[in-house]
Amino acid sequence: MRITRLLLYLAIILSLASIFMSIGSEIRFSKFQNYMESLFNRQNAKVTDSIAQLNTKINELNKYYEPNGVVEKFINYKTNLEKHMDDLEKLLTLAQEENNVGYFQLYITGSREVWIGIKNDKNKYVFQGMIKPGLSPYKFYFFKDPPVKTSYTIKIPVNAKIQTANPDNIYFLIQEPGQRRLKKMPSAKLNNISEDLNLYIPTIRGN
Repeated sequence: MRITRLLLYLAIILSLASIFMSIGSEIRFSKFQNYMESLFNRQNAKVTDSIAQLNTKINELNKYYEPNGVVEKFINYKTNLEKHMDDLEKLLTLAQEENNVGYFQLYITGSREVWIGIKNDKNKYVFQGMIKPGLSPYKFYFFKDPPVKTSYTIKIPVNAKIQTANPDNIYFLIQEPGQRRLKKMPSAKLNNISEDLNLYIPTIRGN
């Protein structure tokens, strides 16, 4: 009888212990679940905030690149500034008073661009490019330096070589000390401009 009671008490105690352990596990699980939910919410809030900041930066960048935005205005300003500077250099090149120097400009007839190549005595290009129809803004100095140097004033040796595929479309407007003259390009290749164009150069001609 006593053994039965002891067993009954033991079963009750084990049941109560099991119940308490289950309650404790449930509390710990609930705390862990709450902790994980709190951690997730914090991380989710950080991610949401980061996305919001990123969207704000993207919107700010879009304002720079949208039509009539900062980038377009800067490009237009830079283009206009370069154009004005280029025009200014052309004006400075054309406006120079030059009586005691020697240079020539190129006049291209027809409606198409013409390729021109100018080499020094070492057979290296000092100038090459497509020249548009009309009077070219470039001045090629073979005697003395220009009073004002620009990107359109090019110094070439007196024995420079000139080559093109369209000699019939090219005229030389030659400025020599004391005179100006017009001369058609005599052939597709000039091996020595001083001789082929009969240039007047005081240091060479002796006057």
